[in-house]
Amino acid sequence: MARIADAMRENIPEQFRNAYDAVMDDNNGRLSGPTSITINSPEMAKRRGTLTSYLRYETQFEKKYLELAIITTARLMDCPYVWNAHAPAARREGISDGLIDALRERKPIPMVSEEENIIIAYATEFYTTHKVADSTFEKALNLFGTQYLVEITTLMGHYAQTAFILNAFDVAIAPDSKEPRLPV
Repeated sequence: MARIADAMRENIPEQFRNAYDAVMDDNNGRLSGPTSITINSPEMAKRRGTLTSYLRYETQFEKKYLELAIITTARLMDCPYVWNAHAPAARREGISDGLIDALRERKPIPMVSEEENIIIAYATEFYTTHKVADSTFEKALNLFGTQYLVEITTLMGHYAQTAFILNAFDVAIAPDSKEPRLPV
């Protein structure tokens, strides 16, 4: 149970009900995860949903790298909800069990591709030092190009925001999740 009650349409101010309805429609009438919280500010939730949709489903950046960036962010932000929601997707997209387990347990990273290695290094440097070293940045830029580096950086920031929302409001992981829990 999250720290706040579920938002109900009748409790939303009239001027925000169209935004509330749009978010509900986009989510097939069901809310979970961060949207179960952000819906309390319907216009913000609607606008946030547009960015989420682009970053997750519309970018042409390879999905396995997106999922790796998301779970790396989840680990670095100690966010069990995002971890449990995205570790299975990372596996389906081709991220190895060994890499996922190493990230979850904060163990040394096994041999991985150059792309996987730089995504982890880029995120880790930023979330631990709040900067990215020139050498790491240049490697990422050379591997992914400007557009995709901007998009993956934005995705990581977006999931840091998501982690903040989920952790602050104590949103619970679905009890039927089979993913090993993130130790925090």
